[in-house]
Amino acid sequence: MLKCYYALGGMNYKNGVISVCPRQSDQLVFASETILPSKIFNHKNFKEVRRKLHNGEWPSGCDSCEDMEQDNLTSMRKDYTLVNGRYCKSHGTDDDGNLVCESSNIPPLLECYNENTHETDFKGLRHLELRFSSTCNFACLHCSKVYSSGWTKKLKNYVPDEEDRLNNLQQLLGTEHRHGATDKNEISLSTEEALKIVEDLNEHFPNVEYVDFSGGELLYQRQFFPTLEKLAEHPNAKNMNISFHSNFNAPKLDVTRLTDLLYPFRSSSIVVSIDAGRKIYPYFRHGGDWEQLQKNIEDFKNHANEDMHIIASITTSIYQMLDLYDIFDSIFDLEICFDASIVQTPKYINPSLIMHDFSEEVEQDIKKTYELIDKKEKRDRKIWDRYNRRSRYWLNYIIEYVKNTKLSYSHFNRFLVYRKKSDAIWKQNFNDYFDNYQIEQNELVRVS
Repeated sequence: MLKCYYALGGMNYKNGVISVCPRQSDQLVFASETILPSKIFNHKNFKEVRRKLHNGEWPSGCDSCEDMEQDNLTSMRKDYTLVNGRYCKSHGTDDDGNLVCESSNIPPLLECYNENTHETDFKGLRHLELRFSSTCNFACLHCSKVYSSGWTKKLKNYVPDEEDRLNNLQQLLGTEHRHGATDKNEISLSTEEALKIVEDLNEHFPNVEYVDFSGGELLYQRQFFPTLEKLAEHPNAKNMNISFHSNFNAPKLDVTRLTDLLYPFRSSSIVVSIDAGRKIYPYFRHGGDWEQLQKNIEDFKNHANEDMHIIASITTSIYQMLDLYDIFDSIFDLEICFDASIVQTPKYINPSLIMHDFSEEVEQDIKKTYELIDKKEKRDRKIWDRYNRRSRYWLNYIIEYVKNTKLSYSHFNRFLVYRKKSDAIWKQNFNDYFDNYQIEQNELVRVS
């Protein structure tokens, strides 16, 4: 049996489809069929995912977790582990050092699951992720047209050429996050539709513990604040944890309004997709302003209560491996908590590719970054305990993946082409932003 918290108790709204989690890539339910959680949670395709996992089979859309586990790495499926019959987070503890588990006053998720029918009782929905639209003020190098209107603008007049096709540069071809040439689904939930989803959630699913919001960029989307307001009416709101992903770079961010809307919930986390240090931030997160980011973070910290958290996310591609030390150093200066994830696809920007030609240099960068972490820990214990104690865990996570994932050298060559083409489209120059590596005659070289 492949036990999965998300397959049993999760629901994830994507680009016109609904699945069990962000990693599950199959189009389980189309929004054109229904958007209501009560019609989706035990849809035949949701039950089929549970059936296969129950029988020890990997569903086709769970391949990203399958690939990681085949390499003895920690997949998203292992975010939660069973402890005394209840699902608990596999990493991290609460402020008292205790495991973060399903609340003891609700039925354990496993007891809500019927092994014969593969239905999960509505009392078992624990985790929901919503996306409203692709509206975004950034065009980040690991993203695509599906999740960013900034990408759509960049590619508006771009015509893919034979080099793009030969190297299958999915992002430039418009095929990334798509299921074939006929897949035209978009992230598109109006405010009215979003409120219908939450009303259905409030009525039928009493034990929701986690609600995540993703984008596009939520702070530019009119659906976000009304949806938070309606979600505060949920019978379990006081025990609910709200999380949302944001670049947190909106120049007119209404921090007072945002924190007011987060007060009714047990806790809230803003996962700020920083993904870069101050040097490469405007290059990798095109459209970003590091000073605006700093200002918004400080404003939020000044308005937030102790149950409102802000977390720096390092979405790790090969670009991040080229500037690892400065990324950690820059986030330390922001004095916010750490988080990390891996860009597994497209494979031509997978972080493990750096090990093909630069394994010794990467080892030097890793050593230097660990030394930085050690120095920060010794310098200010109070700041360390509050913000930085997870930094070593996430660096270990990144390094474990990079050292244990083996991809063909052909993908590294594809990266070089993607870098060249994206620089031309974005009208920027890699060499203006990276100190340790440079491009010479379209080859990546280490210079310091």
